[in-house]
Amino acid sequence: MKLNLKGKTALVTGGARGIGSAICRDLAEEGVNVGINYHTSAADAERLAAELRDEFGVKAAALMGNLDRESEIIGLIEALEAEIGEIDILVNNAAYCPSGPLESYTKEEWEFTFSVNVTGCFIACREAVKRWRERGVKGKIVNVVSQAAFLGSTSGHLPYDSSKGAVVSLTRAVAREVAPYGINVNAVAPGMVSTEMVQKKLEANLDFYLSRIPLKRIAEPAEIASIITFLASDAASFMTGTTLDATGGLMMR
Repeated sequence: MKLNLKGKTALVTGGARGIGSAICRDLAEEGVNVGINYHTSAADAERLAAELRDEFGVKAAALMGNLDRESEIIGLIEALEAEIGEIDILVNNAAYCPSGPLESYTKEEWEFTFSVNVTGCFIACREAVKRWRERGVKGKIVNVVSQAAFLGSTSGHLPYDSSKGAVVSLTRAVAREVAPYGINVNAVAPGMVSTEMVQKKLEANLDFYLSRIPLKRIAEPAEIASIITFLASDAASFMTGTTLDATGGLMMR
């Protein structure tokens, strides 16, 4: 398969840990230079950047930025351009996910979740598209959403679930608008993935989660990352506005 990714430059938000870390590694393995965005995981981001440089010979940099702040999102892309090169690929992976029953959420927590997960994604898309149109290039955007955007959560993540539904709609709307310029915008909706964030839930109730998944297993981060790499590549050049299910058969739509 001709991915044609070598020498491209990607920004991966929330790239220091979990699925984000796997995305950075998978892209780097294909020769992509990677900007690893983090907010609080500085040591993890710096360590990953060093590993990618050593293992794959690509340029990699840890880039601090709070996705709740417009100025810092713009600064992320400017830092990427200064340290590595002009952006070709944007992966909106970072997200905030509070837990609790409906009646426990405050208006402030709801709004903060949407600020990071939806508004942050919008600003990053806007800034990337602006640069691509100025340069006359065909960039790629991949948004990481969730099966919860369609099914909701069984464990109480209403603001997160709702925000991911909004990003599915954002993906379609942006894709339709920028398609005439050859810019591809797609999303991936993972199901349960074996990351540190959900480890305690899996240990406490593994049989329940497996009972809902036709493939009868939990995904590894690398499996989600490979789908994102595909969507960021020339192999997916005729796909835009699509949200791919990566749920082990949980959705099948």
